[in-house]
Amino acid sequence: MMLSLKNLFRRNPALLTVYLLLFFFLVFSSLVSPQFRTSYNLFNLLRQAVAFGIVGIGQTIAILSGGIDLSVGSLISLSACLTSGIMIRHQNMVVPIVLLVLLLGVAVGFGNGFMVSSLRIPPFIATLAMSSILQGAVLLYTKKPVGGVTRGFMFFANGQLGPIPFAFIFWIALLLVFWIILRRSAFGIHVYAVGSNEEVARLSGINTSMVKVGVYVLCALMAALTGIFLASRLGIGDPLVGQGFELESITAVLLGGTSLAGGKGGLEGTIAGVLIIALINNILNLLNVSGFWQWLIKGVVVIVVVSMYKEKKRY
Repeated sequence: MMLSLKNLFRRNPALLTVYLLLFFFLVFSSLVSPQFRTSYNLFNLLRQAVAFGIVGIGQTIAILSGGIDLSVGSLISLSACLTSGIMIRHQNMVVPIVLLVLLLGVAVGFGNGFMVSSLRIPPFIATLAMSSILQGAVLLYTKKPVGGVTRGFMFFANGQLGPIPFAFIFWIALLLVFWIILRRSAFGIHVYAVGSNEEVARLSGINTSMVKVGVYVLCALMAALTGIFLASRLGIGDPLVGQGFELESITAVLLGGTSLAGGKGGLEGTIAGVLIIALINNILNLLNVSGFWQWLIKGVVVIVVVSMYKEKKRY
């Protein structure tokens, strides 16, 4: 196990850099706020990380393929509102409601994939347009927090297995499944191939259009699952709950060393990137930093850290 980790870091020095950054943020947070070290806050931090982490999995796959998905934030908001809005009226239909919202995610992902692969619309434009459509839909559905969820459903986000939050265990299991998909399946190999050079991948016999559709379906599915998770955590659906998730999920993926050009990186780095973003959010809240200053500080931190990381990677 230790040998495989050493080989992983040796092949990808940038991965070691991002984990050292994670360690630095952990030490810094522990020093500036004693409250950070409490078990309550650490478990809360893990739950915060899960929300970014689930959508981060999908965003990693999209960026590895050479694309990007800017619609995840709006889809998260719509999924959270639909989950809680329907569940408050049909409390005995939790599983069908969850499946329905996940199916919505699949449909949105198929729409994104179709625009990118068949209509040849650049991913940035296609997913930005989809984001606008979804945000309009959620605001037509409700302009204020809506609905409620069952007590049992709240276990998904707030329950514990022993001392460990169930949500964190779920995220780790999800990471393992998608790591296997990316590293051990033909689909994963094709994602890396398309991201590295789409034309070469096409000439090699890879159905690049199907790969792109699959990528965006998985990304949207993870966004819908994030919305379901947030409905479980908050106990209600907020039409703006997904705001900022597109930027922070992309930032976490890039911090983790996945190239925006595609074809290089993976979930190993995204884990650290997600935890860094969650740490920054957590410590700023503990220090009672104004929300306006939080946006400014996080923007500066992201620019500095990513630029330093990119500079180091160049050598």
